[in-house]
Amino acid sequence: MTGRPWGGWIRRLGIVLVWGLLGMERGWVRAQAVTLAFQPKESTFEVSGTSTLHDWTCAVTDWQGTVVLKQADEPASLQATEVVVPVRAIACGNGTMDRKLRKALKAEAYPEIRFELERVDSVAAVAAGYRLQVQGRLMVAGETRPVQMQVLARLENGGWRFQGALPLSMKAFGIKPPTAMLGMLRTGDEVVVRFDVVARPVSGIP
Repeated sequence: MTGRPWGGWIRRLGIVLVWGLLGMERGWVRAQAVTLAFQPKESTFEVSGTSTLHDWTCAVTDWQGTVVLKQADEPASLQATEVVVPVRAIACGNGTMDRKLRKALKAEAYPEIRFELERVDSVAAVAAGYRLQVQGRLMVAGETRPVQMQVLARLENGGWRFQGALPLSMKAFGIKPPTAMLGMLRTGDEVVVRFDVVARPVSGIP
């Protein structure tokens, strides 16, 4: 008779431990980081600016990048973002402009432009999704500068869509704005990078 209470207590303890382990496993699954890859074919990415003759826009035709979220459906859990743009993939639709832009960006010495996220300062829910204020590092033409921007993020078809615009000064990166026509055409110092990009899960739990 004295062994039965102990046996029941042990069985109950075993059940509690099993449920506790299952709960820990579910919590680990929820917290598992998710990596998403940007989808260039579903995205638009461009650089625009001004000149003494007309405004101009160049499309980014080839690029890659990833986003890492601690939780797939929570933008505040954004842990890392990296974007890599080959300078040769910036196409302005004009051979002369393309060549001058590559020269200005020192493409032979520095063939890639990179952005790396440093931190998310704030996240606010809005009607269109979430508004994120982020800071990061931008590497252009051998120079690295801190940048900050506002990004609109929203869930879309199992992934995320990110939209935003980043004004930049070419001179801040040691870039001399391109000229043409014996100096008659001069590009303005400020350019704007605009993006409307889609990222989809490639690892973790979508």
